[in-house]
Amino acid sequence: MCGSILRRGVSACALALAAAAVHAQSTYRVLVAMDPADEGSQLLPIMVANTPLPRLAGAPVTVIPLRDLRDAMRATRTGENDAVIGPAHVVASALAHGYELVAASGGEERYVLVASGGVRSVPDLKGKSAYFPHEDSLRTYVGRGLLNQGGLSVRALKVSYQSSSIAGLMSLGAGRFDLTVALEREWNEWSAAHKSAAQVVAASRPLPAGFGVAVRRDTSPALKKAVVQWITTTENALPGVQRFRATSDPAPYEYVASLGIFTPESLAGVKRVSAREALELAGRGAKLVDVRTEREYKARRARGALLIPYGEKSLKEPDFDASVDSFAGLDKLAKNEAVVFLCNGPECWKSYKASKWARAAGYTNVYWLRGGMPEWLAAGLPTEP
Repeated sequence: MCGSILRRGVSACALALAAAAVHAQSTYRVLVAMDPADEGSQLLPIMVANTPLPRLAGAPVTVIPLRDLRDAMRATRTGENDAVIGPAHVVASALAHGYELVAASGGEERYVLVASGGVRSVPDLKGKSAYFPHEDSLRTYVGRGLLNQGGLSVRALKVSYQSSSIAGLMSLGAGRFDLTVALEREWNEWSAAHKSAAQVVAASRPLPAGFGVAVRRDTSPALKKAVVQWITTTENALPGVQRFRATSDPAPYEYVASLGIFTPESLAGVKRVSAREALELAGRGAKLVDVRTEREYKARRARGALLIPYGEKSLKEPDFDASVDSFAGLDKLAKNEAVVFLCNGPECWKSYKASKWARAAGYTNVYWLRGGMPEWLAAGLPTEP
């Protein structure tokens, strides 16, 4: 190797040798996260025992088994591990923070919120008791997301977090709780075998079942290849878990991520509109109201939009505490005129909060462009400056 770089001098050769030595001695970190509410947790040691990864990667590998999903979610944000294996919400978080999908097991599953006592919609659950599995489990994550999508935060319930993922329906049937979260197939089997007045009040879209495998985008190609080989070969299959398959399609995980960070899909008393519908409303005299910061507004905005920033200090929840926020500019608008609020898309809560604030203040013709500026730009609609 030094012969090929002699023209650059001895110091360059020494640096190259040192870099190669550091690379050879580097240790890869692979996080294996298991849902503590999953009855398959006891299989985790089997998966990580005597791993062939060091041989396949040609470098030392530290495999980290972890049942603390809160810590696992934190680790996906810091990027401290070269690869992450875990349930759907852990992998979705990793994909949003610099990782790419390389493999997955299982197919798809739907989750449902099941309520008793004649409850027919999510808003009617306020003040009710709920049985949720471990606080950081996938089921509870989905349950919270479905509540948010229905306009209610988990704080509005009396939640009891339990260790078992499958006892919720039994507890509901025994009258101990008003609400639980379950796999749709579990609910179908249970409801067929029991006479009950319980019913589904919210259902998820299909979610990835089993485990996903993600590696850091900047990690070594050798490790990426080794991880895929390790996880997909027959001799390394995990007992009781469907075989892993190589895949790079992140789409199934995008919905999982949305359950944790996106605004609800609807808002009572407010009409949700598309970007093109918002443009048509503006053409008929409605006010487009941009509630982002002045800096964002000046950089690029929908043509004709007014700037009325929403001062957000409250939590990103449907029943946010508006008393800690500010929206002083709202009184510039007449309460009987049509107003369309927009911000930075489904992940931005400012337009949701502004719409809800306006309705509470007596505005009678409120529209919400949930897709915000991202949808406006994607549609190729006119902008300023």
